[in-house]
Amino acid sequence: MAKHHRIFLLLGSNIEPRVEYLTGVKNLINKELGRIEMQSSVYESEPWGFDAELAFVNQVVQISTEHEPVSLLEKCQQIEKQLGRKEKSGTEYESRVIDIDILYFDESIITLKNLQIPHPQIQFRRFTLMPLAEVAPDFMHPGLKRTSQELLNECTDQGKVWKFKSGRLHEI
Repeated sequence: MAKHHRIFLLLGSNIEPRVEYLTGVKNLINKELGRIEMQSSVYESEPWGFDAELAFVNQVVQISTEHEPVSLLEKCQQIEKQLGRKEKSGTEYESRVIDIDILYFDESIITLKNLQIPHPQIQFRRFTLMPLAEVAPDFMHPGLKRTSQELLNECTDQGKVWKFKSGRLHEI
């Protein structure tokens, strides 16, 4: 019998219809990756590392999956393409239909050419830590030996992050 892994994913979109893309990606995750066991509230945030007209919507989900790390990454990339994500045009951050970041894979530390888990930017991104601390405040970062809540409390990112209120869009 295959082992089930506990995975935390960060979902994000800043191209309309943003919330519908989040719903669509969660449906595909449930169908193709594994069961969503927990999900945070939806948050809005300023774009991180670049300028854009529309705020991002982000959500953290915890899933249970039988996929191993590389297979999980490939499946996430297939789902992104299914929803219309285009290849990056360069090395800069840019607006996107959907983004799936693998934050944690069990308590593993994985370093491959195209995959680093835990996600190497977790501790620097308020838009990641707020929803992560909501669903898993006591989850311990295996490398930094800090809980999600501790990482959020120590985060120096000044980017604005707020809970999404449907029907209210924020222009940047």
